[in-house]
Amino acid sequence: MHQIQAPASVSSGFLCADYVEGNRDFPWSLRLSIACGIVRGLDYLYREAHMDNVPHGNLKPSNIFLDENEEPCISEYGFQHFFDPRRSCLYSSNGYRAPERKVTQKSDVYSFGVILLEFLTGKTVAKSGVDLPKWVKSMVSEEWTGEVFDKEVAKAGKQWAFPLLNVALRCVSKLPENRPNITEVLEKIEEAERQYEDNSSSSASSIDSDRQDGCLLHTVIPEAYETPGSYH
Repeated sequence: MHQIQAPASVSSGFLCADYVEGNRDFPWSLRLSIACGIVRGLDYLYREAHMDNVPHGNLKPSNIFLDENEEPCISEYGFQHFFDPRRSCLYSSNGYRAPERKVTQKSDVYSFGVILLEFLTGKTVAKSGVDLPKWVKSMVSEEWTGEVFDKEVAKAGKQWAFPLLNVALRCVSKLPENRPNITEVLEKIEEAERQYEDNSSSSASSIDSDRQDGCLLHTVIPEAYETPGSYH
């Protein structure tokens, strides 16, 4: 089920922001599940509900509610259409707003990419004000990729996080045409979720993590991010 609901209908649940900001336990399995749920919801709206011309416009953790089963429910969908189009770039929250300042499906992909980076790094845009895509890209370019993950992600095994970091970096590409569409994002995250579930109880998960990290650094490819000054 893909849920797009008003806040009142999920009053018994929690904001995704509560987890991102450290107010609730946020294990890797839940991060992966929520990320998948968000993208499934957007993919459903764009393709199955034939709302491909109605992007969200303000995707962020405080607009995502979790129900009693910790399933994500996206709120404020399409609200940007009630605002002056000339000022639509002001509607989206700064830390999650795409640099082209236009509300499109690709700007939703950018916003999701920032959320996914929050899930992976444990850093929050709302509280810290950090330019998270810029910080992560700088860490990758300096070959400190393995250090971007927070303790919960590292505890689960960074081998599961490297492919998602690659997805997130592609999502936050400064040029819209370099970002994947939401269906491509969904395919990559579902693949990561399947691999994690298939291997979480197997002996493969006990392989030395440092050796795996070294082998998997190549999965964060240079093409996933632009060099400074590549966008004007």
